Order: sequence, then structure tokens, then C-alpha cells
Amino acid sequence: MTEDRYDLSFDGTLSPEADPDEARRRLMAIFKLTENGAQRLFTGRAMIVKRNVDAATAAQFQQVFATAGAVLRLSRVESADAPDGPDQPGADQPSGDDVRVPVSGRAVGTSGLSLAPPGGRLEEPPEYVIPVLDLSHLSLVPGDEWTLEDCEPPPTPIPEPDTSYLSLAEIEKTNDNDEPVSEWIR
Repeated sequence: MTEDRYDLSFDGTLSPEADPDEARRRLMAIFKLTENGAQRLFTGRAMIVKRNVDAATAAQFQQVFATAGAVLRLSRVESADAPDGPDQPGADQPSGDDVRVPVSGRAVGTSGLSLAPPGGRLEEPPEYVIPVLDLSHLSLVPGDEWTLEDCEPPPTPIPEPDTSYLSLAEIEKTNDNDEPVSEWIR
């Protein structure tokens, strides 16, 4: 008979007596996590910490999490090579028995957990109502001789400025040679 194997997961659940900041700090120190790593642990979604470990390793991890004030969840891994595994003819199908594991002096059950069938969904997606749109006022440009430039709106006309109040005057001569200023600048 093979030894039971477990997957370890954490979803951010803390012991009732635990201080959230202290528990977070302890887990960061134990696992050498950055702030972003710790943020991922406390999202509320179950994150796998370790896969396919034996009972002794699972108990050690549970004790470490319990010391930090966190609740680690264990789920039994079904082994395909076990003599009473699901692939053996006549083997009993998993009964969905509740796996009870001691955490900080109390037993935590896993009977409320279930898996979706392969390729299935945990819950059905919501139905969406597609609105009926009136597209009768839209049309395509006829023929094959069109480009996206044909779809551009015409450019906005730039108004011409009013210059009627302006007039031209003679250039005053300001240099010693009595030459126009424009020639003097050259």
C-alpha cells in the first residue's frame, strides 16, 4: 500500500486569534517573500504552496503555518499506481470522504470541496443579451476602388484672418548711409 500524498494550499485564512499584520510578516520572513509575493498569498484565492508531499512533510508545513497564525489546507492526492486506485478494475470510486487535519488544536474538514470534471466548468457562465442595433443608415463604399482615406472626414477649414485693417507704409531710413533698414541688415 502506498503512502498518502497531499497538495498544500493557502487562501489567506488566518487563525481567529492571529494578528493579520504579524502573520503576514512571519510568513514573509519564513519563506523569504517580497511584499508582492506576500500580496499574492493573501488574495483570497487558494494558491498551491507545495504539491504531492507525504504526510510528515504536510504536517511540518501545517505546523509552520499554524505558528505564523495561518491556516494551511491539505487535499489528498489520488495516486494512479495505488492498488485501490481509480484505474483498477472493481476499485471503489472516491467517496468524497472528509479529510480532517488538525490545525492549531482543531480539526479542519475538506468535505465542502469538489472538483469539476475534466474539461468542465465549476459554474455556468451568465447568459448575455445582445442588443438589437439599427444599422440601416450605414452603407459601404461601392466598388473595389476605395481606400481607408475615403472614410476620413473632410479637413476642418481654417478661417482666413481679417487683414483689412492693415496697410503698408514706407520703410524709414535709420542708418548713416540713408539706406533702407532691410539693406543695412545684410
